[in-house]
Amino acid sequence: MQTEKDILSMLVNSWIAAFNAHDVEQIVALYAKDAELFDTGMRRPRKGHNEIAYWFAQRFQQMPTIQYTPTKSFFNEGEAVICWITRGYTPPILRQRWLSRQFQVDGVSIFLVRSGLIHWQHGYYDHLQIVEKVLPALRWLPLKL
Repeated sequence: MQTEKDILSMLVNSWIAAFNAHDVEQIVALYAKDAELFDTGMRRPRKGHNEIAYWFAQRFQQMPTIQYTPTKSFFNEGEAVICWITRGYTPPILRQRWLSRQFQVDGVSIFLVRSGLIHWQHGYYDHLQIVEKVLPALRWLPLKL
């Protein structure tokens, strides 16, 4: 008999596999129709299948090498917290692939699951670290104290 932890783990592992395969259709199938997706790289949350699909399609187009590797997981009733490392290359600047930079960043994603589907997902990571990889000159700007 499967426990709730097993079901949550299978759902999250399916999400990671679909993400790493860049399979937008499979990712979207894991969300409820009115789900909310948000991470620190977004200006606003994405709501519903259409917005979520568009977000992932754009992400994979801009960063075709991005991959997630889970490092830790925590499960509670209807909740999953996944710590991860993501790796890939930044989008090319001015469409020049040679200006793309390799990156790696740690983060965490929180999933709220109801009836076997993701209803709410938020991801947190150091977005500035990735921006500094895209625009390395930002590292040398003086800090205001």
